[in-house]
Amino acid sequence: MPQQRQLAAIMFTDIVGYTAMMQEDEQSAVAITKRYVSVLKQTAFLHGGEILNDYGDGSLCTFSSATEAIRCAMEIQQQLQDEPKVPLRIGLHIGEVFFEDGKIFGDGVNVASRIQSIGVANSILFSSEIGSKLANQPEFRMISLGRFQFKNVTVPVEVFALTNEGLLVPDKGKIEGKLQEIKTGRNKNIFIATVLLFAVIAFFAYRQYSHSKVFTGKEKSIAVLPFENISNDTLQQFFSDGITEDIITQLSKIADLKVISRTSVMQYKNTTKTIRQIARELGVSAILEGSVRKEGSNLRITAQLIDAKTDQHIWAERFDRDASEVFAIQSEVAQRIANQLDVKLTADEGTRIQKKATKNIAAYEDYLKARKSPLRERVPLLLSALKKDSSFALAWADLAMVYSKTTARDQAEVPYYIRKSLDAALTAVYYGPDLSETHMILGDVLKTITLNPALSIKELNKSISLNPNNSEAYVYLAYTQIELGMFNEAEQNLLKAVKLDPVSGLTRGAWFNLYLYSRKPDKLMSFIMQQPAEMREGLIANRKPWYFFLKDDYDSILMNKNARRDPMLIGISYAKTGKLKEAGKIVDSLKALSPLDHAFSIGIIYAWMNEKQKSMDYLNLAYRMYDYNLVKIKVDKLFDPLRLDDAFRELLRKMEME
Repeated sequence: MPQQRQLAAIMFTDIVGYTAMMQEDEQSAVAITKRYVSVLKQTAFLHGGEILNDYGDGSLCTFSSATEAIRCAMEIQQQLQDEPKVPLRIGLHIGEVFFEDGKIFGDGVNVASRIQSIGVANSILFSSEIGSKLANQPEFRMISLGRFQFKNVTVPVEVFALTNEGLLVPDKGKIEGKLQEIKTGRNKNIFIATVLLFAVIAFFAYRQYSHSKVFTGKEKSIAVLPFENISNDTLQQFFSDGITEDIITQLSKIADLKVISRTSVMQYKNTTKTIRQIARELGVSAILEGSVRKEGSNLRITAQLIDAKTDQHIWAERFDRDASEVFAIQSEVAQRIANQLDVKLTADEGTRIQKKATKNIAAYEDYLKARKSPLRERVPLLLSALKKDSSFALAWADLAMVYSKTTARDQAEVPYYIRKSLDAALTAVYYGPDLSETHMILGDVLKTITLNPALSIKELNKSISLNPNNSEAYVYLAYTQIELGMFNEAEQNLLKAVKLDPVSGLTRGAWFNLYLYSRKPDKLMSFIMQQPAEMREGLIANRKPWYFFLKDDYDSILMNKNARRDPMLIGISYAKTGKLKEAGKIVDSLKALSPLDHAFSIGIIYAWMNEKQKSMDYLNLAYRMYDYNLVKIKVDKLFDPLRLDDAFRELLRKMEME
């Protein structure tokens, strides 16, 4: 067969210590080999590679693109860190190859083979020819190991190591492999000079990085403190806060890492507390802090990772990039932290971390401004972001949330807002099917529009599976479980949420609902008394009437002046103390205000007055107006007088709640 010559990116792989592995445990070695071959075949195919030789414990592959070859190598190494782990080293080079009698030849093959030989398990090494193709691609991080004289290779080859998260770099002082032996005379002098040069480099490297420490914490947990805005424009604070929140979001996608939510860390903006104090209060072993400077299209982000136990920096870096590269920086920071904390990062998590929220920096800035604005002021900013990037899934999700949480001026507006929220939530999932936030908001909106909590569980579980650190998703799921009477399950999810977001007001409200709807008045009051002193007075004023309601102490409700803020509770209490005329007056006052807006309260008071037909007429009206109070119909004591009524059961069937 005539020679067929072509230029190719060549990749050699080799399982480190395979022979010893076979001698020690043949069955384990075979399992490792099978896993390696399976990952190699699948990944090479996905990146357009061709496996030319398979040696059992190694392989030779070629690619038409250096970038795809490196990406393939990274993916292989990432996947092989899952059990059973495969100690693989990879070497790459670009060169001309030719085929003769079905075999591959060429100097490029020899060079790639020798580069691979000096690697260590979980390393990716490559020549300067490969490195030049990657130089302007920020997703790849590399370091030169120096120039090496390989056996049967005439010219010394500069070798680089990929330093992306999860990859190992050979110790320069311990490198061995298919290197040319140094004999006598001039070669010996060159060898000595080289050793001295490496010693000088090592000395200055030590001087530069001597403050870098190894992480000492056992628990893999982190809090990202608010990044400081050091821009000349103080209005850029929204941008630095956005960087903080989005790095939290990126880190949160890693299941093996506990990440404190943004609501808990934002309280430490401009704090004078020490790193150790903050870490102790939040229950984490590492802290990330940094700063953001944005001047026009120029962006500088500094970040430093601190071991909370020793108060020592374990990693620090400065990123000087164009503002449009902010998403790449966020992903890079997340990956570097995962590496420094020795966190297991799956292939799916790595892919999700790399995914950009939007390619349009102007749309991103509108989105960040919206997140810092009051609820009603967010809509124009979000619509502006979506005009610039109609596929911006997170902006759609936030728009859905705003529509669903907007307080309508009257009940007639509610159907309009929840339909808008459903449209936005479905669009968010369409453009962001792998984002935790989109499934979380869809789950919540489905409950809002159907008034059936059970319909939201699938989406909320999906949200948590995509981001096990999404504290809000745990709380939304807990609310839903409470409304379905699944109190033990709800409590477990709230405990998870508290670990991730210790000061969340959303979580606090869910605990109140848990004790209210599981009818545990003493636990409810105990929970209120455990809150910070500055909150306690207001909580007692607003919640104590419900404590009396659970205790059937209606006289105390009537005597409590704060209860008069809730005419429904007053009406119930009049009815239960035999003052039906006064209860009727409450109903008449609500009708005079707006029978549509107060249909739920009127229906409930009628129920406690034993006017069941009138009660059901108004509750059915509330159902037609999507009154959110009905989601708790299965567990709320308010509905107890109606539970044996046929019309009430019919409403439950209509809501698919029976």
